Amino acid sequence: MILQALAEHYQRLVKEENSGVAPPGYSPAKVSHVAVLDEAGNLVDFWNITVMKGKKQLPEVLLVPQQVSRTSGVAANILCDSVAYVLGIERDKQGTAQGAVAKQADFKLKNTAFLVGIEDAGAQAVRLFLSTWSPEMALAHPLIVARLEELLAGSNVVFKLDGMPGYIHEAPAVRMAWLSREKEADSEVLGQCLVSGEVLPLARIHPLIKGIVGAQTSGAAVVSFNIDAFTSYGKSQSYNAPVSQQAAFAYGTALNYLLAGTTNRVRLANMVMVFWGDREGSRQEEATLAWSLNPVMDDGEGTDDDNREIDRNAARQAEIILKNVKAGLPVQDLDFEGDTRCYLLGLAPNAARLSVRFWQVSTFGEMIGKIAQHYRDLEIVGMERSGGWIAPWRLLKALAVQEDTANIPPLLEGQLLKSIVSGQPYPRTLYNLALNRCRTGGEHGGVTMIRAAVIKACLLRQYRSQQQYEKEATITVSLQEDKPTNTARELGRLFALLEKVQRDALGQLNANIRDKFFASASATPRAVFPLLLRLSQYHIKKSKYGKNVDDKIQTISSRLHEFPAHLNMEEQGQFILGYYYQREFGNYAKNETNQTEGKDEQNEQPH
Repeated sequence: MILQALAEHYQRLVKEENSGVAPPGYSPAKVSHVAVLDEAGNLVDFWNITVMKGKKQLPEVLLVPQQVSRTSGVAANILCDSVAYVLGIERDKQGTAQGAVAKQADFKLKNTAFLVGIEDAGAQAVRLFLSTWSPEMALAHPLIVARLEELLAGSNVVFKLDGMPGYIHEAPAVRMAWLSREKEADSEVLGQCLVSGEVLPLARIHPLIKGIVGAQTSGAAVVSFNIDAFTSYGKSQSYNAPVSQQAAFAYGTALNYLLAGTTNRVRLANMVMVFWGDREGSRQEEATLAWSLNPVMDDGEGTDDDNREIDRNAARQAEIILKNVKAGLPVQDLDFEGDTRCYLLGLAPNAARLSVRFWQVSTFGEMIGKIAQHYRDLEIVGMERSGGWIAPWRLLKALAVQEDTANIPPLLEGQLLKSIVSGQPYPRTLYNLALNRCRTGGEHGGVTMIRAAVIKACLLRQYRSQQQYEKEATITVSLQEDKPTNTARELGRLFALLEKVQRDALGQLNANIRDKFFASASATPRAVFPLLLRLSQYHIKKSKYGKNVDDKIQTISSRLHEFPAHLNMEEQGQFILGYYYQREFGNYAKNETNQTEGKDEQNEQPH
């Protein structure tokens, strides 16, 4: 299903004008330089075609004859390759320029054999150039010497005939010769393709996929077999899973195209997710889904992907659509077709292969609705100070040890995405991580807005799935001070008040009651709260607003008939929510009672 959907998407991309997707037999390549030749095959100039993007000088991406998959050894490409193959120069281990004899010889052999008989002036110019060129000439040629460091630091080189438009590999005669050669090189092994169902030449090796952080830089395979244990019925390598060369090229090209783009992928910790629609011209829907999965502000903040780019107008439109859906309003956008089917594929690195962590088929409308529900469940007081949106990758980072994405448990990214787009309860691991990080002190510990929002969302999904609607109704966005809830939540509020009165009385301390007692208070209240209440009497006397806080402490204490000996995991989450709500209420809400009583206390002081 995955390969079939990607192969179908390739057919749609080919039909789109200026899509930049590679036609059969071609692949995109990063090109930094152009070798300009005259008709006699003499090197007359070298062009640098890199472009400035931000602060970086980046090569241009061109469609060239399909390049080989190089992991080791020597393997040259046709009419486009690195300077080591085209010119025969490279750096040694000490960084000094030296000749690359074997690589240049292989490039010369393969390209000369291909170019013989092609009736094109540019093709024959390259053939004449290779017949006389050598690594020794490269190290002494004035054009090369003048640009040596630049060339060695560059990427690929293509050829151009002086005075003629375009590049030599783009000439009609060269293209026809290349496509003819590709057909002749088709596999002799025929079989029924699992993707198309047709009897076609089968692919022995599937294309490598690039753009997955953590995988091999040369690319990793989605489908591959490389040990004897995978041999069955005498079929080795990828003949075990018969996919035609045509289908393999189509799905590989489509997947590389999506990963190389800027709007059809989202990185979530160690997983990269790509998505696409099943109709031509679904750019608006794809942009909306991209923004919804990783909200980005106009200033570009809010993304963990430096290469990600979202058009500002598209981002604003996507935010409006998501806000409407979140509020239960219609989309009200003529360009957004919610009934369009969409596909989501999550990939993670696994040495020389890629692991499929996530696969979902739905419609854009249903998908945006589920994502909007996720953001509604996360909504909590204080979130407005962070832009109002918490992207999934930020959520996972906040729960990781030391807030390092490398410490996120394996498989959790896919499990979280599955919960978001399906509306199912969040993985239990997510809730446990949030509890642990809230109980832990130190630089990256404590109750934060994101961690409290995760606990709130997890409890909401749990109660909703268990049809405990009364409990679900008690989970609110902010504190409702006059409405008592449950014992665990009231205990959390009480702890926040005890912490506040200590801070008001003694100021900032190296270790306050939050650092010393929060973990035990949230798990075994009976062992901790009597001591904290006795200690608070001293703090109340020293605090400027001690009387007001004492009244609130007494109000909450009167609702508690006794302190429980233990709180289970669900109750510990409620404790943390109560603590967070009360802390936010005390720090940011306008409390007219505080101001009034503060004035009254000042008026009661002797003159």
